[in-house]
Amino acid sequence: MSDRTVIPLPEADSISSQTRQSQSERLRKLFWEQILRGELRPGEIVIESELARKHDVSKTPVREALQNLAMEGLVTVLPRKGYLIRGLSFSDIHEVMDLRLILEPRLLRVVAANPPPGTVAELRDILTEQFREGATLDEQLDAASNFHLACMRASRSTRAVSIVRMLTYEIERLHYLFPAVARHVSSETEYDAHSGIIAAIAAGDPDEAEKQMQEHLQESNIAMVRAFSEPGATTSTF
Repeated sequence: MSDRTVIPLPEADSISSQTRQSQSERLRKLFWEQILRGELRPGEIVIESELARKHDVSKTPVREALQNLAMEGLVTVLPRKGYLIRGLSFSDIHEVMDLRLILEPRLLRVVAANPPPGTVAELRDILTEQFREGATLDEQLDAASNFHLACMRASRSTRAVSIVRMLTYEIERLHYLFPAVARHVSSETEYDAHSGIIAAIAAGDPDEAEKQMQEHLQESNIAMVRAFSEPGATTSTF
């Protein structure tokens, strides 16, 4: 008699469920990116059946994807109508930046007091990528986000990394919605701020590191709020 273990094949219903979940997650990521980049605009209403036809899938994974996005706060369910792409308001921006101001400067203090090996070199490489000649907006935003996430990783706080990642996603939407904010990510002000943060960490100066991050976030907040005063900005974000 053979000693080989017989591994039962998954039942058809199980395979179908796994396939649907895979489709749902793929669609969630796709819709999430389209919302982030402003391809699905704030105030736009999307319909399950229309999205299902467009992506050649059944309505079930579309519904699951949109419901997940609703739990993340990116869309609002409109019973018997569809899903509303949620906008960004003054209140949203202030809330996000207030949270970042609570977390990032204080944790950067921890980093500057005892930075993990390679932290300064990593941040310099990210800064170089952010301001590389010919870098696209996508690449610049990825680098800017990675800069702040690398700072949080260096603090050795995994929860802070998760929280800041979620908050930076909210901010990235503004860069796609408003040209004035998009220009900020490649500005001299941004470069100087990130350079100052690196210098403070390299010098092992917790006070200066905290100060540099706080001033950077405050200046960024001002730039984003100013974008709302541009003609047509208010109506495009609600």
